[in-house]
Amino acid sequence: MKVIIVGAGQIGVALAKYLRTEEHSVVLIDIKKEALAHLSEQLDIQTVVGSGSSPSVLARAGAKDADVLLSVTGNDEVNIITCALAKTLFQINKRVARLASSEYLDKRNADFLNSLSIDVVVSPEHETAKRILADLTINGAMDVTSFCDNKVEFVGLKCRRNCALIGKTVEKIRELIANVNFTIVAVNHKNQLIDLKNTPIKVGDDVYFFVASGHLERVLDIFGYTMAAPDNVLIFGGGQIGYGLASLLEAPLYRQNVMIIEKSEDRATFLASHLNDSLIIKGDGFDDKLLDEIEFKNYDVAVATTHTDENNVLLSLLAKRNGVSRSCALIRNELYMNYVSGLGIDTFINPNAVMVSAILQHLRKGRVQDGYFLQSGLGELLQIEVLATARITKGPLGKVKIPKGITLGGVLREGRFLCPEKGLIVKAGDIAFVFVERGYVREAEKLFTVELSFF
Repeated sequence: MKVIIVGAGQIGVALAKYLRTEEHSVVLIDIKKEALAHLSEQLDIQTVVGSGSSPSVLARAGAKDADVLLSVTGNDEVNIITCALAKTLFQINKRVARLASSEYLDKRNADFLNSLSIDVVVSPEHETAKRILADLTINGAMDVTSFCDNKVEFVGLKCRRNCALIGKTVEKIRELIANVNFTIVAVNHKNQLIDLKNTPIKVGDDVYFFVASGHLERVLDIFGYTMAAPDNVLIFGGGQIGYGLASLLEAPLYRQNVMIIEKSEDRATFLASHLNDSLIIKGDGFDDKLLDEIEFKNYDVAVATTHTDENNVLLSLLAKRNGVSRSCALIRNELYMNYVSGLGIDTFINPNAVMVSAILQHLRKGRVQDGYFLQSGLGELLQIEVLATARITKGPLGKVKIPKGITLGGVLREGRFLCPEKGLIVKAGDIAFVFVERGYVREAEKLFTVELSFF
């Protein structure tokens, strides 16, 4: 498959990296020559200098032979025009636009975007706000998502010292708590996936698992975690992400009490006029006088959503020092995240990883019904409808060879989540939940005898 990506920012580069691991042909376009420097050799991709909204630039990028166009620049209008050109002039089958403006995202304007031949609209700010909200339901979770109308949950947690499973292998854990419907599908130790069969879990490891929704609280208790949806939320930074999060928290389903601290007077005025119930404070989160006036202990969680990683880390730590029990920080730089993970901040959200996940899950085809990419970038989750022709149905799981890089998390059959025991026979019509390590999608295709590749 040939993919053209317009915009060589962090999102564009991350998309290019992931697509290359699946051996797709990638062309990256950007107006800044320096943004493309060395990327051609580093990622083994073609680069083109110019604007994606230029027909001649798209032609130079080989648009007439492209299957997918992803326009992810920071300019909404450029992304809209690029998608329109891709359809009208080059008949590119799939077109995805990154749009930040809330006006474009309004459902009342959907017909306008459809008229411009945009298949999928993805907003980094809106997607990040949704991810923050999901992660806040579990105190300290790194990744949280639901499948099949919340019948099955997927959770990623960091193993703390109070975890009862420290020093045990995943195989041993399965024996100890066989009566609980959950399956550990990956363990990340210092940014490397460990051998689940022979390697014991250590303090600081990231553990990822599927679980039947009814057993989630029990599994969290085993790991030393709790369900803790916050009632009172403090947000540092009223940009698009902070505003989006507050809007979600004001919805009837949640109705949390929200306070936003915003430095810009103009932005604070905007927030006050567009939010109904949130308290807006115009001020600097680092102002000692302002901090003295805030009753931090009244807030369950503090979320730092400013534009700089450093400020988000410091504001999160400052909030915890002043009595907020939980904190969440936006971290855009992956390397930076590795250095601050032990400082005491409960949850980190990488907006770039969230955006990559949101875009790529729209591109999967075949029998993939849903998908989710880990923030760490080490792999993805796939929800797959099992066909009668699938190799995985040819006998009990103990006798079916599961390819390297693939871990079955379980199946949903008639509304019931079943763990992948050796005697389980996967049947046609089951919904399978699979963890696929980065670069191993081809192996998953063989196991399920379906095409899981991108459009």
